Amino acid sequence: MVSFLCAAAYELQAQSKSPQKTYMYLIYHKLNPGLTIQDALPVEREWKKVNQAAVDEGKLEGWYMTVKQFTSNLNQSEYDYVTRIVTHEMAIKGASPEAMARIYGDSVQAKMADLQKRDRNTAPVVKIEIWEITDGTFAPKFAPDGTQFMIVDRIRRRTPGANYDGAVGQLKKLSEERIKRGNLLGWDFSTLVIPNGSEKGYEFSIAHYVTSLGAVANPVMADTPTPVMSAPAYKQLQSQTAQVFDVTRQEVYRFMEYTTKPAN
Repeated sequence: MVSFLCAAAYELQAQSKSPQKTYMYLIYHKLNPGLTIQDALPVEREWKKVNQAAVDEGKLEGWYMTVKQFTSNLNQSEYDYVTRIVTHEMAIKGASPEAMARIYGDSVQAKMADLQKRDRNTAPVVKIEIWEITDGTFAPKFAPDGTQFMIVDRIRRRTPGANYDGAVGQLKKLSEERIKRGNLLGWDFSTLVIPNGSEKGYEFSIAHYVTSLGAVANPVMADTPTPVMSAPAYKQLQSQTAQVFDVTRQEVYRFMEYTTKPAN
């Protein structure tokens, strides 16, 4: 998603000379005919339990089930929800045998085989992507909340190979100001790692985390006595960003289920 919804997992860990990388697996699910999200919830809540054990042991940063609300995708039914696994390594490490035994006793293999079968019968995986979260800024107490929305822009450079650091830096700066004003909960920038090819149509992703879609309609709080940015300046920023990036797909998700990080 950072743990995906926890600022610590999205931060670039400035305490080390080589910032710790953060990767995000996006696992896209399509419901089988006649089934709804309510049918998928029991299965995903079981996965949540398994992944929470891995988070508790520090094997994963987080696991999240996000349900698609809107999409610009012409194929509206390509997938229905996305589970996200966040880790500091480009690999998914499960909970220890001891932790799994605490969940399932001596029936770990049988229970996991049954869970995977239920998963396929309910909402099989239709594609997987691996992203590297390369930048982000979040409210101090940012944490999972079922009322939150995530607006995701899948983007590509208009000119292949062009430098984009300046545009990303300006967007981050604006996001930091919006967070200070309570207009935004978090923002992150990610790079597609696998699979990455020109036919994908996008190479980067920008996500905004908000408590209501009203924050999207009024991002700089233009109707307040002290807006985050003047309307002309914001319009200019939008124009400059559009010269660098083309938004090839936009989607809106709501958080449904998620793990939580252990208290320090």
